[in-house]
Amino acid sequence: MKKKVIVVIVIVISSFLSAFHVNYTELAVPESFALEQSIGSKTKNVSFSVLSRSDSDIVNVIISGWLFDPGNDEQELEVSIQLTGNGEYYERRIAMVREGMYYVIDPFLLSFESGYSLAVMELRIDYRSQLEVKVKDLKYESVSLQTDRRSDPGLLLGEIREQGFVETRTISGEAILIIEAGEKPTGGYDIGIRSVSLLEDNTIEVTAELQLPGSGDFVTQAFTYPNKAIKIMDLQAGAYRLSVRLESLKDGELVETALFNTSFSVE
Repeated sequence: MKKKVIVVIVIVISSFLSAFHVNYTELAVPESFALEQSIGSKTKNVSFSVLSRSDSDIVNVIISGWLFDPGNDEQELEVSIQLTGNGEYYERRIAMVREGMYYVIDPFLLSFESGYSLAVMELRIDYRSQLEVKVKDLKYESVSLQTDRRSDPGLLLGEIREQGFVETRTISGEAILIIEAGEKPTGGYDIGIRSVSLLEDNTIEVTAELQLPGSGDFVTQAFTYPNKAIKIMDLQAGAYRLSVRLESLKDGELVETALFNTSFSVE
């Protein structure tokens, strides 16, 4: 779909939550327009366009959506906007208005600090793929390593030498990344890697998912320390920034996002 210039007129509501730096503004548009990206299914859909530059600390995104529910007689429904990250959580309930067999979310502008995960109608919006310019997907492979158990979540970065894994910020071989979820009260937790990407500014962005025990799952009743170790392959010599986003999912829904950052160099 070709990019369109969108002219909007702000009306009705502009709300700002200073602690979380979220700005929600309802919009009126002079004519119908198509947003650039769309996610969802045949029964619910969210469309969005990201207006921010890749180097901006603030994300500005226009969002609209619809829900197909012909059997419901209500004239309005409420759905949620959710932002999560770094232990913080923001939710706003917004109205959907009935139009025929559909309920429609009128376009709105959402502004917030970059780095948080965004969901509307429980559909995750990957605004980062539009905000950042990807150079390439990096090859990686899982490795099996023994590490000390740590109670707090975080990262370990280093390489494998004769004596085993060595934590270091100066890599002379292949970089080993260990993502640790910290101490958990039971079993049933598992970390998977969704993507490893190299961005235009030599940032390596890793997106990982921590699957929490599902409702009704039978799990080991003992403390566990879930982690995931990967080897990042084919890195050229130079300085890199590493950004890891660990999204916690329970029964398929995003419940928390943790962000970790560090830097290293490859000789």
